[in-house]
Amino acid sequence: MNAPFRPEDLAENETATVDAPIDDAAQKARRRRFAMIVGGVLVVAAGGLYAITHRPSPADATAIDPRLAVTAVEAKTMSFSPEVLLSGVARPVNDIHVYAPASGVRVLEILADEGQTVRAGQPLARLDQAVSAAQSRAAQATVAEARASAVRARDEYERANSIRDSGALSAEQIESRRAAAEAADARLAAAQAQLAEVNARLQGGFIRAPAGGLIIDRTVEVGRPVDGQVLFRIAGDNRLEVAAEIAEADILALRVGQDATFRLADGSEVTGRMSRGAASIDERTRTGEVLFTLPRDTKVRAGMYLRGAAVLEAREGVAAPQDSILYANGEPFVYELDQNNRARRTPVLLGARQDGMVEIRQGLEVGARIAGPGAAFIQDGDEVRPVEPPTRERAASDSLRGRAA
Repeated sequence: MNAPFRPEDLAENETATVDAPIDDAAQKARRRRFAMIVGGVLVVAAGGLYAITHRPSPADATAIDPRLAVTAVEAKTMSFSPEVLLSGVARPVNDIHVYAPASGVRVLEILADEGQTVRAGQPLARLDQAVSAAQSRAAQATVAEARASAVRARDEYERANSIRDSGALSAEQIESRRAAAEAADARLAAAQAQLAEVNARLQGGFIRAPAGGLIIDRTVEVGRPVDGQVLFRIAGDNRLEVAAEIAEADILALRVGQDATFRLADGSEVTGRMSRGAASIDERTRTGEVLFTLPRDTKVRAGMYLRGAAVLEAREGVAAPQDSILYANGEPFVYELDQNNRARRTPVLLGARQDGMVEIRQGLEVGARIAGPGAAFIQDGDEVRPVEPPTRERAASDSLRGRAA
């Protein structure tokens, strides 16, 4: 039995009839894209196959030099002005220590202080004169007693000697009185010397400067008793020197009268002159003490630590670049290139250094070819490919090309 007719069925048939052509167009587009992808893959594969089949043979390739390229430089003659580095403490040339003239006395007044220049004999401090006066009076009393004893002994001897011929006294008694008189005279002389010593030590109740110079230290205080300690330090004649520690290898290169320049903390410089060489070498540090006298009236103060250098006389020597020097177990060597460009290890003895060059004291002759930059990568006996070092003009040209790039 047939179903009744509905208008919706007609609408669905019309929709199906319209969508069919649209699906066919999409399928055709997909087929075209697939064909294009497959074609591209085939083209790439064909190109790769062509490149493989047409690759040049090894015989046609450019030969590569297996030797290591190093910069070859020549040892040349150069004028060196070597410097000996110095460091040390400034100290007085004549370091005078001032003590109290007597022990057990008190200081009543300080008459000079650090930084003051004094003359020889100038009072530095005043002592308690009561004690000094008592010591002086005691010494004077001893002298008076000794003088009286000497006079009495002399009178007795003279009386005995006057009656020598009478026989009242034996010759032995007379000689005994003569000896007693001489002993009394000796005791008087000793007492007088002791009095002079007391007066000299007390110096009139003052501590005096034994020599002129600059006071660099004061430890005395008012009211404190002095008992053998240093009360003042004076830099005699206000002269300072630098006690510089010099390496053993440089000591023999310095000469008395050699000038040296020392730099202060504020950047200023002062020139000293070598006054004494090293008398001995410290076994532990392998250094020696060399003295450089400084001029008067400089900024240098005693106790300052100074650094400086002494420039030695210029000398001609064989020179090699710093980067050509290598070390093995602390010993320097270079790689010398023979006529066949083979590297041979050559031990060398180094000297001064200046402007990137090193003085070769022993081991190389002028004109010898050695390996420069790149030498650290070769071994003894290697055959190398020498490359000439770039000139200044070439280096400038490369720099300009780099800027342009």
